[in-house]
Amino acid sequence: SLLNSFYKKEEFIMIGIALYPDKTTFKEDVAYLKRAQRYGYQKVFMSMLQIDIQDPKKSIRRLKESMAFANELGMLVMLDIHPMVFDYLKMKEDDLSYFHDIGVKILRLDSGYNGRTEAMMTHNPYGITIDVNMSNDTHYFNLIQDYLPQYQNLSASFNFYPQRYTGLSLETFQSCLRHFKNAHIQTAAFITSQTAQVTPWAISDGLCTLEDHRDLPIDIQARHMKMLKCVDDIIIGNAFASEEELKIVQKVMSTSVDYLHVTFNEDASEQEKQMVCTIHDYRGDASEYMIRSSHHKQKYAKESILAHQHIRNIQRGDILVLNDNYGQYKAEIQIALKDRAGDPRINVVGRIKEDEMLLLEQLKPFQTFELKEALL
Repeated sequence: SLLNSFYKKEEFIMIGIALYPDKTTFKEDVAYLKRAQRYGYQKVFMSMLQIDIQDPKKSIRRLKESMAFANELGMLVMLDIHPMVFDYLKMKEDDLSYFHDIGVKILRLDSGYNGRTEAMMTHNPYGITIDVNMSNDTHYFNLIQDYLPQYQNLSASFNFYPQRYTGLSLETFQSCLRHFKNAHIQTAAFITSQTAQVTPWAISDGLCTLEDHRDLPIDIQARHMKMLKCVDDIIIGNAFASEEELKIVQKVMSTSVDYLHVTFNEDASEQEKQMVCTIHDYRGDASEYMIRSSHHKQKYAKESILAHQHIRNIQRGDILVLNDNYGQYKAEIQIALKDRAGDPRINVVGRIKEDEMLLLEQLKPFQTFELKEALL
């Protein structure tokens, strides 16, 4: 099936967008869908939670026409619903024909049932994936497993959080994930555009899963999600993300080497910048005080690396170049992980860009990564 052809583990992260047709025009949706598809976006999140009770037929009509166009483009439509939607549509959970007919490929249950109902829904004859809410660290998923779901029709996704300070902590995020990872369930989380204005709710300070992401540029959010290696799909929760943001997220997901940006001090030499701005290997014999990269020591073995006149105390995130005075360690590049006293044998040449410090926490021993100079 189309869904299974996309959902191949360990190959790539699927990227998606969100649409709220009751807040937009069909023309706007068509333009956004075309643009997103051009940049490799495969999933479209929509919601039935905000049906306009004053004119419900219009809300549903708008949903259907934008869904139909997304399907024409070969994109996967993910529809967010609540148990009350079945009551409104006068339908039972054992009959998903309505959702099949309007082109839904993934049915997201914002609020769950008792485990048995979710498992039963995965046995639908249309191959619709039942997506369960994974934002609570409970045994909910175990209940679903007790009733023998059809796993190929089961996935899970986090909520997004429009209210500031209500997004998940990284600790909670990772704890919730552990229930699903061993079962190889497809998972998804949301990041937020910093330019988009359309959201499902009147009050919205961005639509992110992790609170730490709320005010960050979208490229840092995407790179952080990728480095966490936790979820399979990443969806931009608000609409309409700018073309530049769409391009950035696509580029991040297609880049094989993780990278961080560096701001250099005024006394950093061009030689030191060249030594820093390249590919590095995080040594496996890891220290709690620094990330060591010794790969290029031989290249600069015969070159002089003068000590800086100004000796700076070392702070977490600082970029260090070991100078001529450090003997056999000369030309080693380090990233400080802990604060410590300055050393005349160590040149502090710059530091990791402040809003990328959360990325530093995700680098792991033996990992290959790249350092790039931050553009002012």
